[in-house]
Amino acid sequence: MDKETWTYIFFYGNILILIIGFIILVDKKRLRELIPIGLFIAVENYTVETIGLHLGYWKYPLESLGYPEVPIISSLIYFPIIAMLFYQYLSKNILRNILLIAAFVTGNMIIEVISLETTTLFTYGQELNLFIAFLMYLGAYILIILFGWIYNGLLFTKED
Repeated sequence: MDKETWTYIFFYGNILILIIGFIILVDKKRLRELIPIGLFIAVENYTVETIGLHLGYWKYPLESLGYPEVPIISSLIYFPIIAMLFYQYLSKNILRNILLIAAFVTGNMIIEVISLETTTLFTYGQELNLFIAFLMYLGAYILIILFGWIYNGLLFTKED
């Protein structure tokens, strides 16, 4: 299989699997709580995408299959769904949450490495490496937790 075909299958296959998984796994009773988390991470991720592209930290080759859909779909579908599922499984148990963060960051890093090595979706530019990508994913999950605490604190304060 050539690299262009694999890129297409990998990217759109991941999105399809993620959407199906989300429909099966999401707690529909908590959507009011989860959708703002997804919207927040969509705005955050699209902002990071725009800044990263502008500063040349990564690029999406114009001849690449999936350009410009990659930053749009990843920002508006892929990462918000992952963020909502992540937030849904948080608990009051700190150790469990640390393990959850580790699992989600590890999953993101595996997909990042596979994308870089086997597809033409994107390439790293100046001074970006896997360690910085790791820090970006870790920071994103911490932001999800912080935003959730703030949002849910405001939501439940207004309802009381």
